Amino acid sequence: MRVVFFLQGRKVPAARARGFTIAGALTRAGVPCDLRVPHPSIYGDTALPWPWNRLRFLFRPMGTLARLMHLRGLQRSDVVFFQRPLIEYPTTIVEKLAARGRRSVFDFDDAFFVDFGGRRKLRQITAMVDQVIAGNRYLAEQAGVLDKTTVIPTIVDTQRFQLQPTRDARGREVVVGWTGLRGNYPQLITAAAGIGRALRRTGARLRVISNAPPPRAVLALGAEYRPWRAESELEDLAGIDIGLMPLPDTVFTRGKCAFKLIQYMALGRPGVASPVGANREVVSDGVDGFLPATDADWEDNLVRLIEDPDLRARLGKAARARIESAYSLAAVLPRYLEVLGRLGVRAQAAS
Repeated sequence: MRVVFFLQGRKVPAARARGFTIAGALTRAGVPCDLRVPHPSIYGDTALPWPWNRLRFLFRPMGTLARLMHLRGLQRSDVVFFQRPLIEYPTTIVEKLAARGRRSVFDFDDAFFVDFGGRRKLRQITAMVDQVIAGNRYLAEQAGVLDKTTVIPTIVDTQRFQLQPTRDARGREVVVGWTGLRGNYPQLITAAAGIGRALRRTGARLRVISNAPPPRAVLALGAEYRPWRAESELEDLAGIDIGLMPLPDTVFTRGKCAFKLIQYMALGRPGVASPVGANREVVSDGVDGFLPATDADWEDNLVRLIEDPDLRARLGKAARARIESAYSLAAVLPRYLEVLGRLGVRAQAAS
């Protein structure tokens, strides 16, 4: 018996964290896994310059065709694992075809249900599958099937994301960092006032790591841009001293699962994040990071961290411990095995 993962794309953060990483761990634990990944994927693998990025919707038929091709070779004994909905259209026909006569799991870490037809699509998928995995408690509540829903947070592989030493730096030597897809720049901008004042007071630098250059509002903060690359991801993230995750409080952002925050903290970097969604579950304010609610809080928290390497070291050490205990592969793998075990999946002894 194998688990067939339907993933969003090779470069999609959610697919890497909740797909490739988990499937690899399951395989090492003795659960055979097969990965089906559309390429190019319209969820982030296809980067088009302006104005062609406005035509992203034209790739949807190609994505649907790729998904239909992935149905070939499925076996009756397979357990199908859907990492988010399979296509962007407001229909569940592909999921129905894949799950027909098979046991199935739906994993989601995003409030996709705010899109047109999303609520109906969520209800149909969660009614269809045998088990649901939600990335945080808010998403679990929205799924509406608590009897078959398990909350499993997004994680990092702490063997890959190693604890980094805190640099003895202050003021202009400190790098404040943010990472995310181009579509998430507006979230960073929500805290621009407080971040900007902190940077001006201390002289610290802002670095953004993304799949596209920042907009003017971020450049106005003096941001240094580094293109996201898989081969340099760890080096780029380790080069920051403080990690940022601002969010407005909306129905959509409450579904965010704090992946960038978890990455910072795994490296021993204190995170400064809005008290929205999973951020409040990951960070204990003043213990392993800060949860500023106002522009003044953003400024104050950042200035304190920028000017005090001992504070960064103390919070960074606690942040690493928090990730190891709750947001690492070792912490969540037993829960994935438990969910799959309900469907009859058993780890095979190594030969």
